[in-house]
Amino acid sequence: MAVTLKKGSKVSLTKEASNLGIRLNNVAVGLGWDISRGTSTYDLDAWALAITDEGLKKKNLVYFGNTLDSSKNIHHCGDNLTGDGDGDDETITIALENLPNTYKHVLVGVTIYRGAQKRQCFSDVDNTFIRVYDRNTGIEICKYSDEFKGDIGSYTSMLFGAFSRVPGGWEFNAVGRGSKFSSIPDALNVYGDYTLEDNINNNVNGGTKHMAVSLSKGGKVSLAKVAADAGISGGLTKIIVGLGWDTNRYDGGAQFDLDAAAFMLGANGKVRNDSDFIFYNNKMGQGVEHTGDNRTGEGDGDDEQIKVDLTAVPADVEKIDFTVTIDQADVRNQNFGMVENSFIRIVDEATGTELVRYDLGEDFSVETAIVVAELYRHNGEWKFNAIGSGFSGGLAALCGNFGIDVG
Repeated sequence: MAVTLKKGSKVSLTKEASNLGIRLNNVAVGLGWDISRGTSTYDLDAWALAITDEGLKKKNLVYFGNTLDSSKNIHHCGDNLTGDGDGDDETITIALENLPNTYKHVLVGVTIYRGAQKRQCFSDVDNTFIRVYDRNTGIEICKYSDEFKGDIGSYTSMLFGAFSRVPGGWEFNAVGRGSKFSSIPDALNVYGDYTLEDNINNNVNGGTKHMAVSLSKGGKVSLAKVAADAGISGGLTKIIVGLGWDTNRYDGGAQFDLDAAAFMLGANGKVRNDSDFIFYNNKMGQGVEHTGDNRTGEGDGDDEQIKVDLTAVPADVEKIDFTVTIDQADVRNQNFGMVENSFIRIVDEATGTELVRYDLGEDFSVETAIVVAELYRHNGEWKFNAIGSGFSGGLAALCGNFGIDVG
């Protein structure tokens, strides 16, 4: 049974995990909250910060804009804009047993995005909790719940808890301290007089100052937030959706031909009409343009691109799903088990800045079509969802799923 913590209490994670028969190599930290009825839309963001022998570095601040720490053992799993629904609202995974010996603490907190500007604070946030559990089994190790009311309710950022390395393992401390800062870096004042010393992050797409948010399957992120984090002024309007892949050698001898497409979907998850299916034979839709077919997938970079003018997408289009299919897969005896290095990325067309990237990995075998990701509207803004769902039956199966009769 999980240990229930109160503010200021500690628990030995190593001891409790041993009692439960689990290890600490795949710990998940679930954070949850609800917003009081009648309030405006709130956007809370979970974050984690590793404190090492080097002190505090921004490369070890993990949040929606930098989803991995420098050791690649702390991972933010995606952004939730509302806190709607039961269970965890955001999740951060920590491979405690794999963290370098230089890691002494990992702080975990929640900040109200632009809380000060919106005059929002934790007095309108209910049912807040942090729980630590084994990701493999789902077994909960400990949980700390609190209602941040009274004086502390005026705060816009909370340090929920801290993981600390101690002799013989790790312990967790239920901190429950707040501050009135509404940016994540500034909110670190809740733990002491620390200053982040650099502006480097650790996503996998290069070494420039701004790095794209790198998502895992199921991860979600607000395009407006990542654009603001990248310093794009005036808001995000036109984007390029780049898709890429490589094909393995195999004995069939036939050429691979992969095709990217976009499905513009209404609230029912179906196209409004056949013209909402954007592909190499129907390149132009309302606000969506396919730039052309690549028959080989050879070379680096994007293999096919789809441009989206977010301001021109009709209001009754709720989602845009991006897919990849293998042409004549059944005839050529081909499938996505023969495809590697698949990815999708979102790029700001005006600046060329890569904002979001999702690498699909090699989890597919017999599938001949994949729903890679989607853009969807939520409370008036666009979010990105990394889906990575495979289909058998190729393009016909996808079309049927989205309401198109291919005969």
